Amino acid sequence: MLGDIAGTAPLREALETTNSLLAQVLDELKRVNADGLVTVAQELRAVRDALPVESTPAA
Repeated sequence: MLGDIAGTAPLREALETTNSLLAQVLDELKRVNADGLVTVAQELRAVRDALPVESTPAA
């Protein structure tokens, strides 16, 4: 669409650059988020394992 309008080449290039950079940021956010979830899961397991085990009385 923008290619059909004269003088929009610089705008098109800027948008393509922006889209490329946003895709890179999204990939990095996904990686950081996944790493963070793994870390939180490990910490929660450590807390769970540190809790005293309750024994249930026999009925």
